Amino acid sequence: MKQLFTFLIINLIGLSAIAQDIVIRGTVTDESTGERLPGAIIKVDQTTSGTLSDVDGEFVLRVNPGQINLIISYLGYNDITLEANADTDVFVDVQLSELISELEEVTVFGSLQGQQKALNQQRSSGNIKNIVAADQISRFPDPNVAEALQRIPGVTLQRDQGEGRYVIVRGLSPQFTNININGEQIPSPESGVRFVALDAIPAEQLSSIEVSKTLSPDMDGDAVGGSVNLVTRKAKSGTPEIQGTLLGGYNNELGKVNSQGSLLLGQRFGLEQKLGVMLNASHYFNDLGSDGWERDDSDLELRDYELRRTRSAISGTIDYRFNPTSEIYFRGIYNSFTDREVRRRYVFVPNTDDSPFEDNEIERLTKDRFEKQDVSSYNLGGKHVLPKFTIDYEVSYALALQDTPFDYEVNFIGEPDAINIDFQPDYPVFSTNSEFDYLDNSNYEFDELEAGNTYSQDRNITGKVNVAVPYAIGQNQGFIKFGGKYRAKDKELEVTNNKYGWQGGDISFNGETGDFTLDKFSGGLIDNDYLGGRYSLSAAPDMGKVMTFFNANQNGFELEVEDKLVDESVESYTASEDVIAAYLMTDVTFNKLQVIGGVRFEQTNVDYKYNTVFFDEDGDLDEIVSEEGTTDYTFVLPQVNLKYALNSMTNLRLAGTMSYARPNFESIVPAQEINLADKEGTIGNPALKPVSAINVDLMVDHYFGTVGVISAGIFYKNLDSFIYKRRFETDSYLGRDFGQTIELTQDVNGQKASLTGIEIAYQQNLTFLPGFLSGFGLYANYTFTTSSATLKDRSGLGDSEEIDLPGQAKHVGNLSLSYSLKGFTARVSGNYAGAYLAELGADTDEDEYIKGRLQVDATANYQISDHFNVFAEFLNITNAPYEAYIGGNENHPSQREFYSWWSRIGVKVNF
Repeated sequence: MKQLFTFLIINLIGLSAIAQDIVIRGTVTDESTGERLPGAIIKVDQTTSGTLSDVDGEFVLRVNPGQINLIISYLGYNDITLEANADTDVFVDVQLSELISELEEVTVFGSLQGQQKALNQQRSSGNIKNIVAADQISRFPDPNVAEALQRIPGVTLQRDQGEGRYVIVRGLSPQFTNININGEQIPSPESGVRFVALDAIPAEQLSSIEVSKTLSPDMDGDAVGGSVNLVTRKAKSGTPEIQGTLLGGYNNELGKVNSQGSLLLGQRFGLEQKLGVMLNASHYFNDLGSDGWERDDSDLELRDYELRRTRSAISGTIDYRFNPTSEIYFRGIYNSFTDREVRRRYVFVPNTDDSPFEDNEIERLTKDRFEKQDVSSYNLGGKHVLPKFTIDYEVSYALALQDTPFDYEVNFIGEPDAINIDFQPDYPVFSTNSEFDYLDNSNYEFDELEAGNTYSQDRNITGKVNVAVPYAIGQNQGFIKFGGKYRAKDKELEVTNNKYGWQGGDISFNGETGDFTLDKFSGGLIDNDYLGGRYSLSAAPDMGKVMTFFNANQNGFELEVEDKLVDESVESYTASEDVIAAYLMTDVTFNKLQVIGGVRFEQTNVDYKYNTVFFDEDGDLDEIVSEEGTTDYTFVLPQVNLKYALNSMTNLRLAGTMSYARPNFESIVPAQEINLADKEGTIGNPALKPVSAINVDLMVDHYFGTVGVISAGIFYKNLDSFIYKRRFETDSYLGRDFGQTIELTQDVNGQKASLTGIEIAYQQNLTFLPGFLSGFGLYANYTFTTSSATLKDRSGLGDSEEIDLPGQAKHVGNLSLSYSLKGFTARVSGNYAGAYLAELGADTDEDEYIKGRLQVDATANYQISDHFNVFAEFLNITNAPYEAYIGGNENHPSQREFYSWWSRIGVKVNF
């Protein structure tokens, strides 16, 4: 490290001597609206010298003294040429006019401005990335960030209750993608993983979303799939900006309404507009649900969900510009996501081997759980363009919490003489002996009550600094950039888990004495149209009645103390992680060729504390021992990105990079979570290694003056020590004799894996077509990926086998057709994510796959005036289900879950 920083200082001193003497500063704006334009290309005529405007539309260009001409170009605007006398430092105000003013006749007022900025930034970027602006996000009915990301080429989602939650980039599972807010990684509120559930963040909080598919040395190196950056809003001008949204909707599954409201206020203050203040707040609640069935070997489960989810957020930015080249800022965002879930289940467990020791059982369960996730990020920093170099710095604090104050589940069991299940392809058929009525709640006796809570916290404290020194090689201009970062992470999980049985005997309930049976506690929602009326359900256990009885009769319940101690001990842990990073890179342009290359160094040290549980020869709890562990690893990551301008609108890109992915905390902490009742468990693996990757990308992108792009590319990734979940069956672990065979799951390293893909995208407003056809717009992308991974044969014979990478969908695509005319716009969109391997089983016949899913959405809006817009949105119009299947035969699903459609109607105000 010492030698590296010495080398950096020598370069800084030497390059300062050859840096140009004159500094030209300026801003690029829209002449009619005053909006600042990021990603504008500023070039010195008849040279290769040039630069780009930043996210605030500002630029700094160092030149040699003399008279020069500046050529400024921006997608969707007319190019202009400015004369500048570069005898002294100078400031220029660049105002651009729109290329085709007639666009306003066929598009919503101002609907292209944000996406123009995004495409300009995408075009001028040195690495391969996709950028989506706020106005493009608003064209689709996407309430959260995950849903908005699915529209980007090569991005798919893992869903929960029909809503997008986790992001999969280029076929790699969520742990291969890092998530940033305003350029800095955010922690995960969930107890064991690093990746972030993006359904917690409202889409309307953002000015843009950036997905970088290749890395440069000044970016974090732990991103094999890609790096997602969520950019919050900031004040634009001295004219007050006010935006508001108010809407209501309807969920067909539950027959209930949803609503949303948001308000944005922003303005720059002072004669020179040095101080900017932006506040943005939103709140959304949605009642939703699902009907579904699931098969587990010979068992059948019917599930009925009822949920209320809320999504609240507030973000803000305060920035102060001392002058056009020096500023400080504070950015913050707080997101709160709550999920109240009531889950009702029938579980049919037939005795398949006619064993006299096993009974046919029907379990009747209700789960009532409230969960709250908070994700917040705060950044304090500055940027200064000095005579010989540019420096930026930042300290950030990010906190993620997951608090589950109560998680109750009660179970009643009935025992018919016989249970027969016929697993037909779409919907299973079941029956019991004629003497047992499965709908009669008096046939089910109390079995167990679970009452628990959990608290998980993940905190990042980060400091970083970057220095860029300009230099010239002949007429070719570039800069050397170097910097360092330190991030301290602390993560912990606290668990409380109480299991209660009934000590026996009759109960007194509502003045009557009798058996502890379900009929005394049934209530709540009865779904008379469950799965289209194919099954009849009786009233489920009402958790409110159960907990009222429990609180009044606690002496009659018996706490299973040993299970409590074991569960709480093996699940709880604390971990700390320190990351030290440094990099050295250059960014230089030779005529039409831009070269970004360098190397990044990252060192990670992890310490963790956990508990090991030991059992005696009889399987009883013997001892709980507190233990500590540590792991560390270092990566040196070379990165090269090449961009060749075939012309002003067309780029050819080639990148070769190295990256890696860290293991999840729950994977490396050697704790164990074993459920003997369910005959399954999970164990940690302290020997787990990070995944390293070599990435090669080739892409060509061409941009249209009418705000559009067509691109095509191929990519290849070679992964070493990829991580997968290994399942195996055993009757003991760490000296604990289970007394039965159970299935354990453990994250382990595979051998080699590779992934190859083709990615194409096209978006354009078809204004070049004649007549009414000029109102059409097309947004389409498609990604094809194929993969191969090698792991040790699960037969235990030591051989190897080839599989697809878990999470990799072969086909992914979006197709959206819109029509706009005089303020009215309608759009129909389809999003398709193909089938993929989700989890490995103990053998190939037990591998779990997720079936391909096509979701169709529709939107319509009408711009009443420059300030008012009314709109309607309809999601999942075709009621696309979530479907899983086992063993590779998608015609025999193991799970099907339906969510129906939901809608929103509202008004947007913009001043």
